[in-house]
Amino acid sequence: MRKLGVYLIMIIGAILLAPFVIDQLFFFFFLGKIPFTNISLPAILMVIFWAIIVPLAIILRESLSVLFWKFIDIASEIAQRRINRKIRYFTPNQKSELILLSIYLLSSMKKSEPYDEIESQKLAPSMT
Repeated sequence: MRKLGVYLIMIIGAILLAPFVIDQLFFFFFLGKIPFTNISLPAILMVIFWAIIVPLAIILRESLSVLFWKFIDIASEIAQRRINRKIRYFTPNQKSELILLSIYLLSSMKKSEPYDEIESQKLAPSMT
């Protein structure tokens, strides 16, 4: 499911960026013009570029895919750790201790409200 999400984001991003960069990519692939500049590479550099890139892409096809998905997994693990850390180490601020103390005092006061009947205490014989 995560791979599908990454694929969808990449496809949507490519569709959104295509109108702005497609002509620059064509100029680079076929004419050797560096995108978004007026610098053109000589023909020999483009031949060397394609002579290196195509075999590397074929040879490293599987390892690049594995490397890409490993990078995605690491990024998601880091994000998940951050979320777990926020939940695990959530500590209320210092004012909460005062709030808890006041709640305790109020609850103990409620137990001894003046409206409650107080049992008659046994007085010492000398006091009667």
